[in-house]
Amino acid sequence: MTTLKIGLVGAGHIAGSHLQAWRRSPGCRLEGIFDTQRAAAEQRARQFGSLEVYDEVTDLVAACDVVDLCTPPHTHAELARLALAAGKHLLSEKPIVTRLADWQALVQLLDKSPASVAVVHNLKYLRAVRRARAWLEVGHIGRLLRLTRLFLTDPASDRMLAAPHWSHELPGGRWFETLPHELYMIHAFLGALEPVSVAALRTPAAPRGVPADEVSVLFRGPAGLADIHYSASCGLNRRQLTLWGTHGRIEVDLLSDTATLSTRRDRRWRRAVGLLPEAAAQIARWPADRAAYLAGQLRGQSPHALLIADYARHLQGRGPSPTPLAEIDYVVRAAHEVGREIDRQAGTPAGGAG
Repeated sequence: MTTLKIGLVGAGHIAGSHLQAWRRSPGCRLEGIFDTQRAAAEQRARQFGSLEVYDEVTDLVAACDVVDLCTPPHTHAELARLALAAGKHLLSEKPIVTRLADWQALVQLLDKSPASVAVVHNLKYLRAVRRARAWLEVGHIGRLLRLTRLFLTDPASDRMLAAPHWSHELPGGRWFETLPHELYMIHAFLGALEPVSVAALRTPAAPRGVPADEVSVLFRGPAGLADIHYSASCGLNRRQLTLWGTHGRIEVDLLSDTATLSTRRDRRWRRAVGLLPEAAAQIARWPADRAAYLAGQLRGQSPHALLIADYARHLQGRGPSPTPLAEIDYVVRAAHEVGREIDRQAGTPAGGAG
């Protein structure tokens, strides 16, 4: 098996997860790292050992087989162009670009290049999401009708809202940073649904970083419906995914990485006893579920690690891409439309949450 040489661009918050994942992936070798702040790159190099720190990103690209982008999104388009033009495989944090035109230019490069591209759509790899997909595939909730995603964030504890952050300058502000997560989950469960309505409300309490503190987006397609609710006003701090089927529902808590299945049908006696039977069953499953979760964490089986391992296998000819081009294309196009509509309704300039 040919060893893949991995070069990382960006030494910030998420870089450690990427470096750890590549180091655990068979057939991969960490070659080097580049950051415009050399001290940050040197710190990561010391942390992971035997990493060369490059002074020029072009030299890093030339020395590697795979370029991994861990930089802010507004830098991705040019760095991705550089990697793909050199025929190098590309892994990028999401969103891969912030403008549709930039993605179209990258697709043209891909058409002429032997290179492959993947984007870190990592929530698909959460244990709870994989469990939900398995339940759906065996028909536990019947035919899937609707996907609902709640993203309720407390500005006081959200690191992207509590201080100045690059996400504030994106179309739709902070919401554009998380929007790819919601979009690729929609694509994974229901396919390429079309955004049909965006409702954005900016209240006097809106924090810096979001053009509108309440946003609701509805999607429609032949396979069903989906909706997203963003709130920077609700202190509950929830990240929930609900799948509604013809015979039940699946609730996924994305923060605790837990999934619950409900096929409870309405009956008078059920109204009397409430949710006690289902709650008891969930409590009984809790110890085994948490033990499996902790075991996975100890083995380094984070969503990032699992996705990167799958991408390494794909590059070695041993499996499909973790993010097919159709999925990436859908996310870019829908995010472009939704992010700019949020800005338009909130009355903020495109690409700046103010």
